[in-house]
Amino acid sequence: MLNIKEQYEIEITDLSTKGEGIGRVEGIAVFVPATIPGDLALIEITDVKKNYGKGKVINILSPSNYRVESTCSYESCGGCSLQNMSYEGQLWLKKKWVIDRLTRIGGIDNPFVHDVIPMEEPFRYRNKAEYALGRISGKAKKERGCDIGFYQAGTTRVVNINSCLLQTEVADRIADVIRRYVKESKTPIYGPKSKTGVLRHVVVKTAFNTGEIMVILVATEKSLQNIEWLVDEICIELEDCKDFQLESVILNVNKSKTGKTLGDINITLAGNPTIKDHLMGLDFEISPTSFYQVNPIQTVKLYEKVKEYASLNDKETVLDVYCGVGTIGLILADKAKKVLGIESVKNAFLDANRNATINGIVNAEYINGKAEEELPKLVKKGLKADLIILDPPRSGCEPELLEAVAMTNAPKIIYVSCDPATLARDIKLLTDKGYKYIEAQPVDMFPHTSHVECVTLMSRVKE
Repeated sequence: MLNIKEQYEIEITDLSTKGEGIGRVEGIAVFVPATIPGDLALIEITDVKKNYGKGKVINILSPSNYRVESTCSYESCGGCSLQNMSYEGQLWLKKKWVIDRLTRIGGIDNPFVHDVIPMEEPFRYRNKAEYALGRISGKAKKERGCDIGFYQAGTTRVVNINSCLLQTEVADRIADVIRRYVKESKTPIYGPKSKTGVLRHVVVKTAFNTGEIMVILVATEKSLQNIEWLVDEICIELEDCKDFQLESVILNVNKSKTGKTLGDINITLAGNPTIKDHLMGLDFEISPTSFYQVNPIQTVKLYEKVKEYASLNDKETVLDVYCGVGTIGLILADKAKKVLGIESVKNAFLDANRNATINGIVNAEYINGKAEEELPKLVKKGLKADLIILDPPRSGCEPELLEAVAMTNAPKIIYVSCDPATLARDIKLLTDKGYKYIEAQPVDMFPHTSHVECVTLMSRVKE
């Protein structure tokens, strides 16, 4: 039985998705922040629950072979939970996570999982920076206006970050302009506890292959002061950036009392309502609220694997579920007979149609609606699909959708997932409905974080 304030020696054998080391004391799992697999640590128990405990490090008695000095100086930020682990160790751990979830949750014995596809330069890779804004007072407020950065893990306190090694340097510089803007305009910062204030978040989207930048100001009101000053200052700040240029400034109105970042109303304050990027020979328009993979370098490797698994020969009908702005389906379209995409977000649906038009693709069609509602309708109408692409949000697929997927009798499914746990859960459901797991290819889309993208191939069991 664990007791609070008692100390124990513990060997860390795994890591949680929140970045906490996991070990066992007297057979009970204990979660310990600031530890990694392979560490032998002296810890103190801080909390005891029914089935697990929590602890804090007193001393690392014997460090893991994977332990390294973190390159990030913002230890209280909850973003890069694997910064103190070598990149080799991160890749090993992420493959282990995929295998563990497929075995434990998916019920697959000895699942075949490839080594994780690494990133050659695993820094400055994000094309979307989603900054939180925090109120400050006194001398600090006079100096910088507000805090801009990311929430401390498990809190709504904003850690002010001048340079994030996962974001582009351009995003860092724009964030600094926003600090000056808040100081100049005296725009009130929104407080998540008081539910008052105006400016909530700033999102910077950067198209790596065209250099176009979109800045999204998330606020509780439909207008902001001194916008011309802000646009001019951003342009001046980026004058020496030959590869990047400001193309769009958007006001996103979010009056919600919840913690979601973006609202539903977008007002173009300057430039264009969208930006364009170039990926794998195609052009894509990106709107403020549409989904687009955040690591463009690894996205190419991810989609190349999808193309390999698809192995199309110009005769297949491809069903692209949760299609977003149409990226995967459009990349496959030149080798498919027809691509049919389903997307619930209206703006993303419109983007997908525009992207098909921009690229002169005439064999792609899109439906706006929830996949779990639209796919059953298509099945009742006699839809026959040769390949189904599933690329759901982190929460995975709804059971009703997987039921409809099985009803299509499609011979092949490619499931793209950013959460091995929900992936394994859905694979188990598809296995129960007549599909067989073939293999999985993890791709490191999010170096230094506890996230891993995975492409999984499944086939219909022949009766």
